[in-house]
Amino acid sequence: MTKQDENVVDRQVQEALRLHRVNGGSLLAIPEMRRLLDRYDAAIENTQATMRHAGVADICGLCAVKTGSCCFQEVETWYDPMLLLINLLLRSDLPRSRQIPGQCLFLGREGCRLRARYSFCLNYFCPALKIRLGSAVMNLMLAAVGQELAAGWELEQALYRWFKEKP
Repeated sequence: MTKQDENVVDRQVQEALRLHRVNGGSLLAIPEMRRLLDRYDAAIENTQATMRHAGVADICGLCAVKTGSCCFQEVETWYDPMLLLINLLLRSDLPRSRQIPGQCLFLGREGCRLRARYSFCLNYFCPALKIRLGSAVMNLMLAAVGQELAAGWELEQALYRWFKEKP
C-alpha cells in the first residue's frame, strides 16, 4: 500500500471519529435513526448467523489468514467516513493497525473487525466457495446479504439527509 493510500485511510478514519465525537449523541437520540440502526444491526446479525451456519466464516477466515484472500490490502481505501461512522454508531472500534500483513487493515484473525462492511466485502464469494456451498446455500447467503445491504443503504441515506439538513 502506498503512503498516499495510508494517508487517505487515516483521513477517512479521523473524519469518522470527528463526526462521531461531534454528532454521535445527537444521532443516537433520534428515534428514527435508532430504529434504522437497530434494523441494520439485526440484518448484520442475520447475515453473520447465516454465514456461520453455512461454514462460510470458518472457510473465509482460514483463507484470509493462510493463503491471502479477497480481503486484500487496500480494500480499506474503499471505506468512506460515513460507513466508518456507522461502525462507530454500532459500537464497533475502528482498527488502526493491521493484524495480518498484506491484507485489509480491518481484517483480523477471526474475520472482519468491522460490524458494517463495504458491499464488495459482503457480496464476493470466490468460485471455490460457491461450488462448495452449492446453489441452495448460496441463495440463502445472497438473500441475507441483500437484506443487510438494503438496511445499510437506508440508514446511510438517512444519515446523509440529516447531515445535509443539519444547521
